[in-house]
Amino acid sequence: LHKRCNGGVFFFSMLVRFVLLLVIVPCFAMPKEEGEYCGDCINDVTEIYSFLGDNSTMTEVQAALDVLCLMLPRDARKACRTLVADVVHELESLDKKLVEDYSPQQFCGILGFCETYCCATPYGPQEIHISLEADDPTKMNIMWVTQSLCDTPTVRYGTSESSLTLSATGTSRTYHQGGWNGHIYLVQLENLKPESFYYYQVGDPEWKWSQVIYSFQTAPLTPVPANQEFTFITYGDMGSSNAADPDLYWLNEAARTHSADLILHIGDISYADGYQPGWDLFMQKIEPVAARIPYMTTAGNHEEFFDFTAYRYRFQMPVPEQNLVNVGRENMTLYYSFNYGNAHIVAISAEAFWGLAPNLHPGGAQHEWLINDLSSVDRETYPWVIAYLHRPLYCTNSNKCVTQTAYYRSLLEDIFNDYGVDLVLTAHQHDYERTLPVYQSMVVDGYNQSSTRFQNVSAPIYSVIGTGGNHEGLQDNFVSPPSWSVPQSRMAVWGYTTIQMNSTALTWNFLNAATHEVVDSFDLLK
Repeated sequence: LHKRCNGGVFFFSMLVRFVLLLVIVPCFAMPKEEGEYCGDCINDVTEIYSFLGDNSTMTEVQAALDVLCLMLPRDARKACRTLVADVVHELESLDKKLVEDYSPQQFCGILGFCETYCCATPYGPQEIHISLEADDPTKMNIMWVTQSLCDTPTVRYGTSESSLTLSATGTSRTYHQGGWNGHIYLVQLENLKPESFYYYQVGDPEWKWSQVIYSFQTAPLTPVPANQEFTFITYGDMGSSNAADPDLYWLNEAARTHSADLILHIGDISYADGYQPGWDLFMQKIEPVAARIPYMTTAGNHEEFFDFTAYRYRFQMPVPEQNLVNVGRENMTLYYSFNYGNAHIVAISAEAFWGLAPNLHPGGAQHEWLINDLSSVDRETYPWVIAYLHRPLYCTNSNKCVTQTAYYRSLLEDIFNDYGVDLVLTAHQHDYERTLPVYQSMVVDGYNQSSTRFQNVSAPIYSVIGTGGNHEGLQDNFVSPPSWSVPQSRMAVWGYTTIQMNSTALTWNFLNAATHEVVDSFDLLK
């Protein structure tokens, strides 16, 4: 299938298609029931893997995979070829290697020829997690999944573990992209007392309750006293592999002791990369944390498969109400904001299906929403403004990183500066680093690389915290540090950041998960 001539490699894609048409298609002349193509797909993908060379282009890969669609009924083939094109695009954008990164069964699952299942038992609740509902401290969103559909998804709860006397019911939803089977539930608890602890179980009264009784603390009413302190934990790029375990150990401790009020996951969640069981494995691992601490998220590039379908369905974020008019879960916007304690927090989507957030350009929906949101913040009540998005605006880990940051700075830096954003949290690069207060690549307010105490700064401090832990590993390709970079902060370790604040002082600590030592710290004062 490959012909070498003068050192070049020519791939006879048309020959491949012709051979596959002759050999494979007759085997599928008769229509089959949905789900009956799995074994045939695995066999055929195995054959395709055997002749795809290391130097095969994505165009050649797509041409070979297109032939799989011919096993389907004629009216389903166009949609299949579109799906193949989308998946190949995702593989290319993520620098994924088809043969190296996916088994034939996994890839047939991504294409929907093979079904996958969320859970080992039909009605046992799994993947429990909670999230905040906009600015209402009397509410909490609780989500979980089961394999079979429960008629009455219910949360029973109370103010003590031994007295779950209250109950609330909710709704179910599901999706089938990537061959996924399971049911996702959302129950919103209402009329809760702010800044109070509640205990809860999830399930269905006719079937099964979750084995663990979890607890959470509701958000405070605002405005809060100036000296009241809050603690946020933040990181990005956490997958389901063992690389995440050092972080997860300490996150579990924080959840068990309720020593954090909120978690911000800055995109790249699970590293499922289209294979839906990867989502389930991650959500199961994070459950002891996310079931106790509100788990707030923004999308990363690894969530892009199927136009972010898994992400949109599995998380309940406080999307602006105006963005929900005539909108389904499958095309809900990926940006939002909320208030907690003395902070206004803005989740920005730096991603888009087949693009890099075009709606952030002037005139775009997200651009206009962001300006409106930041311009309306009451800085007396919320003196701290924190933005988080997956892609960095400033970083020094590889030349590629440096090049892409210019794009996002052109879209966002003036907005952040004009509206006094204090911190910008990003990830994407698998390392940790931060900047001094910086605007247009110039350090402001006379600070230098040894400064660790900043007061009334006139530009944001930017950070990269792509250190949650994932199978792709750490990146240690730092270029020579510019003046705005803090060289001693640059490190390729797994870890996470804590942000502790009252209304006038904020302390930032980055902890190495292997040792649990604070390896970078600074104070921000107002």
